[in-house]
Amino acid sequence: MFKSFFITAKWALWAYGGLFLLLFFLYIQTSLNVAINEWYKDFYDILQKPKIQSKAEQKARQDDESKGQILSQDEFLNAVKALNLELLNDDNQSLNFALIYAKAKELATQNSAQIQNLAQTQSATKTQNSAPKEQSQAPNSATHEKSLNLNATNSAQANQNLNFQALATQKGINLDIFIDTAKHYAAAKAAQEKLDGANFLNKFSLYFYQSLLEHFFNARSISGENAYSIGIFYAMIWVFLCIALPYVLIATINVYFASIYALKWREAMTFEYLAFWKAKDDNIEGSSQRIQEDIYNFSKIVESLGLAFIRALMILFAFIPILWALSGVIAAPLFEGIDENSIFAPLKHIDGLLVYVALFISLGGLFISWFVGIKLPGLEYNNQKAEAAFRKELVFAEDNRRDYATRETMIELFTGLKFNYKRLFLHYGYFNIWLILFEQIIVIVPFLIVAPSLFAGAIGLGVVMQMNNAFDQVRSSFSVFITNWTKITELRSIHKRLREFEENIGYTKRHLAK
Repeated sequence: MFKSFFITAKWALWAYGGLFLLLFFLYIQTSLNVAINEWYKDFYDILQKPKIQSKAEQKARQDDESKGQILSQDEFLNAVKALNLELLNDDNQSLNFALIYAKAKELATQNSAQIQNLAQTQSATKTQNSAPKEQSQAPNSATHEKSLNLNATNSAQANQNLNFQALATQKGINLDIFIDTAKHYAAAKAAQEKLDGANFLNKFSLYFYQSLLEHFFNARSISGENAYSIGIFYAMIWVFLCIALPYVLIATINVYFASIYALKWREAMTFEYLAFWKAKDDNIEGSSQRIQEDIYNFSKIVESLGLAFIRALMILFAFIPILWALSGVIAAPLFEGIDENSIFAPLKHIDGLLVYVALFISLGGLFISWFVGIKLPGLEYNNQKAEAAFRKELVFAEDNRRDYATRETMIELFTGLKFNYKRLFLHYGYFNIWLILFEQIIVIVPFLIVAPSLFAGAIGLGVVMQMNNAFDQVRSSFSVFITNWTKITELRSIHKRLREFEENIGYTKRHLAK
């Protein structure tokens, strides 16, 4: 079966060159899948935090030329020094762009309510000081002192904000541009760190996604905004199309080429078997079916299952690090109310909890699937034997309708066929009950896990959807045997029939002798 295609000089180019192309297409598909998973987080964060604007406000935002301008690195460093914002990372050698952005945004945002309250408090204090002394009592004196302290604190905070803006004006620095620049460099730094920490399979996908963000938003990340405008929403739709359309194209090419690959494999097996079959005087039951149908089904199913298993391995390699990182964010709120003496307490200290949950569910589902469907391979084999006998009688009747395919013979053969099919349908019935139940229940599992973190405010909707997609990718990859159990069952039956055919025509002995 495999020797005729993979250990033959005639088919070596197709066997190994074609396999390389199929693996390359799978790599591109997996990478684009990871990019879409990154898009999930940003897109659902946008939906969760929309910026409510009128059309006039939207137009004013578009007409604001200062927005989107970015200072050069030297200009930004000089502005940081001028504004006394030389905040460093833990290494005390490099600037912490995220901290600079947060601090500058905090200081630049004028708290008008605070200043107004300060003015009102000062006015009330003057009124109180101008009141007759006889109205002043000891308890009121303490309250007055507390009020003065509060006023001093509020005044200091307001002065800090005012002084920061005054300093920026004095140095000729546009705060809007400075803050946008700090955000840009912070996003670029975070994106680069994420890219550097990715494995080789995810590097391309992250680079591709970040490049799209930089093209549409002039930034490699859009996370961390308080609200998002509708313009950002439409731009993210374009980002999705730039990922999804190449994915559709690559997937279509992969399916087409995989079909050609299976056909070439069938061709190699067919003519290899024919040479041995024609040299034999005796014959095995259903030879024509095994050459014509079983060979085709074998090559097609092996190609399909092989690509499914390789795709599952690639997805696991790509998404397990993502799911592992998300587990740290979700685990703390999930087990917050569990006492240390509880039997569930050890779960609080497990890293990568979501990965283990997906693995446990998949292995449990695989075991149950094997137990429920244990009789299916034998039933498939018996059914194919009954089909072969029925077909053989019809083939003989094409040349001699008088002696073959009589009513009694066909009724007998079809009765056996019905009996096998009814048994097969019955066993597939309760197997499908389990399979469909498993697929439906598993949909809600990731949401049950992530709900405590979401309602505790630890994560946003974007992380929920990203985690759900990553969990589904990892779980489905672990469950590749479950979802393809029917094909595996059919393949086991076909492999058994072709193995019998090889032994009958002496193909196995010939290759063992070599």
